[in-house]
Amino acid sequence: MVTAVGEVRPPQPVKLFIATLYEDPKVLVHLLPRLTERLGDIEWQSDPIPFTYTDYYRDIGERLLRVFLVFRELVDPGILPEVKLFTNELEKSTADATHPRRINLDPGYFDGGKIVLATTKNFSHRVYIGRGIYAEATIKWEKGDFRPFPYTYPDYQSEAYRPVLRKIRELYRASLNALSSNPKSA
Repeated sequence: MVTAVGEVRPPQPVKLFIATLYEDPKVLVHLLPRLTERLGDIEWQSDPIPFTYTDYYRDIGERLLRVFLVFRELVDPGILPEVKLFTNELEKSTADATHPRRINLDPGYFDGGKIVLATTKNFSHRVYIGRGIYAEATIKWEKGDFRPFPYTYPDYQSEAYRPVLRKIRELYRASLNALSSNPKSA
C-alpha cells in the first residue's frame, strides 16, 4: 500500500482580535494608538460586556469590562506568539502604585472553524507555539453556532459573548471574500 506524503502549504489567513479586560476605560483608550500602530486598523470594537465570571483578575479592578477589538487585515496565524509578547509588554506598561497591571489583553484569532487564544500558561489541552507562548482552541464553530469544548472558559461559553463571536466570524468571512475577489491585495 502506497501512502501519499502530506503537502506542506501556507495556512489560510485568520482574523486577529484582542479581548481586553479593564475597569477604567481610559486605560484602553490610552493603549489604542500603540495597538493600531503595531497591528493595524481596528475594524470593529464590541460594546463593553460586564465580566463577572471569575475573580482571577482582581489585580486589575473589581468592576471589570470586556471589550473585543477586531483588526481589519487578515494575518498569518504564525504571528500569534509575537502579538502575545507585545500585549504582555503593554499590560506591564499600565502598572501603577496599586495595580501590577490595569488591563488584560488576550490576543486570539478566528480561522473559520475555531477561536484560538494565546496564553503563557501550559495545560493538557494547549499546544506550544514558540517564544514561551501556548495556543488553545477555545471554542469551535460547528453546525451553525459556536460550541464549547469541555475546557472552554465560562465567559466564552456565555450567551453574552455569542453576538461578539458571530460578528468576528462575519468579519472574517467578509475579509476572505474580499481577498478572493482581489487576490493581488494579499
